[in-house]
Amino acid sequence: MLKKLIYKLKRKLRRTCGNDINYSTMKKMLKENTNAIVIDVRTKDEYMYNHLDGAINIPMQDIDAEIEKFIKNKNDLIILYCEYGGRSKKVMNKLQKMGYENVYNLEGGIESI
Repeated sequence: MLKKLIYKLKRKLRRTCGNDINYSTMKKMLKENTNAIVIDVRTKDEYMYNHLDGAINIPMQDIDAEIEKFIKNKNDLIILYCEYGGRSKKVMNKLQKMGYENVYNLEGGIESI
């Protein structure tokens, strides 16, 4: 019972405080975890114009339908970004509600790099 309560509190804290990271932290995380998945949640056109090397594109509006095609394990490290960080923050919160445990948002988006 206590374990379940602690788990719920951690999830709620993560959602309210967020898991925002800067570019330097993101690079360090990617270096330490070669299985990390970087997802660009912008539109396909925005992605085609400019994106981070190795990032996959799942537009924000398609995340519900597409996420399980790319991520089978809900404990995998996921780093999200968009142009300025707003859309990816919303997607991060959505994925956390869906049970994904290790989700981070690139604060300031691709424009912060």
